[in-house]
Amino acid sequence: MHPSCHLLTRFAPLAPVTGCPRIQAHQATDLFALWLAWESECGVVRDVPYWALVWPAAQVLAAYISAHPSLVLGKGVLDCGCGGGVTAIAAGLNGARCVTGCDLDATAVVIAQGNAAANQIAIDFLCQDVTECIATRRFDLILVADLFYQKEFSRLLYEALQEAHRQGSEILIADSGRPFLPKEGLIEIHAQSADTTFDVEGCWSRTVRLYRLR
Repeated sequence: MHPSCHLLTRFAPLAPVTGCPRIQAHQATDLFALWLAWESECGVVRDVPYWALVWPAAQVLAAYISAHPSLVLGKGVLDCGCGGGVTAIAAGLNGARCVTGCDLDATAVVIAQGNAAANQIAIDFLCQDVTECIATRRFDLILVADLFYQKEFSRLLYEALQEAHRQGSEILIADSGRPFLPKEGLIEIHAQSADTTFDVEGCWSRTVRLYRLR
């Protein structure tokens, strides 16, 4: 059961994205209060609603795309692990020919669809493992924000990205210091500090670095 409109309005209302105020997205004012209210509403245990946060890498990547629209202009774009869809929305608003957002969390996909509608942008959102999406479809540009946090998944993701790159896709990775970011094959193009949620991250800010696949 996905969160109701009433619950979202109360605990995760639409609000401008930090660093990219042109984009509106559902964002929790208190993630754990939202989580408890959601479990109470549906009467079952739910996963942490990470879709209600705009993670630091997504903040910076969305802002970077907005400042450099030629990155996405006229291209078919994939947003890997899209969460609430902020990066995908930034690509759509800045001239991408078509945009796909992919996330394994079905609720994240529903929230992302709502966020896209709120921003009056058409995006194709899929509930699918991102490595499968990369392997079975072709994109001009693949965006990855804060996904290298689990060892085995990170290995599989990087292999999929490398193969897509060999097939002609551009790869743009935003990372805020996740533990399993590959150490080789990346060219840093930008670095910027972004605010974080202390209760979730254990810090008030992180440095986000943007990389191209070599």
